[in-house]
Amino acid sequence: MKNGLPKGLMVGVCILGGGILTGCHKLPDRQDVSSIRPSGYMRLLPEAASVESQFVPPKDGDSPNSQSAYHVPPTVSYDDHTLDENLSGSLEQEDYYVALKEAGWQRWIQEDGPYTVLASANKAMEAYVSTWPGHWRDAGNHARLKAFIGQTILIGRWDLATIRRRARYYGGNVSVKTLSGAVVTLHPLSSSGDVLVQGPYGQTHLVGGEYLQSNGVLYMADSVLPFEP
Repeated sequence: MKNGLPKGLMVGVCILGGGILTGCHKLPDRQDVSSIRPSGYMRLLPEAASVESQFVPPKDGDSPNSQSAYHVPPTVSYDDHTLDENLSGSLEQEDYYVALKEAGWQRWIQEDGPYTVLASANKAMEAYVSTWPGHWRDAGNHARLKAFIGQTILIGRWDLATIRRRARYYGGNVSVKTLSGAVVTLHPLSSSGDVLVQGPYGQTHLVGGEYLQSNGVLYMADSVLPFEP
């Protein structure tokens, strides 16, 4: 279903000890690749600045250290691949992708969707989760991680043309549901071509345009979309 609840996101019923618990999500099926029309279109993903920034010029007496050793060839996003396939190949969004898998959302971005993912770069992700109590992978942080990442996965195919068209109709802003249950507001910035994203606890900007995917759209955010439990 376009810009609505996807067919893969279904609410099931769990039976435990004779009782019935509602609100249990059935894992969606993976996208059927035979139904995807092959395409040769691609876009370069952001360069791995987090890797290149680790270069430190050698001082007198130090072993040689070449800056070229810290350069990573750019990776690409193919519009006939899924969000999961393209994100898994992006070194600059590696921390975001690991957090997404740890939070339990990977299977959703492997299915038909559609979904729109707002991915953050490594440096921003590392700075944000470093403020959490303990390690971000600790069991005590799992619910927070799930909600934090879930609010960056929008339900529907929100490409730039759709955002701008809806924004004109709704007075400049578009409210969109996310997998975490939160609602974020998208506001296209005509002066720069970027999109301002306002969440319940803060905001971020989508920069660099859109990356079309076989099951949605991928954007790069210039910072994390914060979440406070």
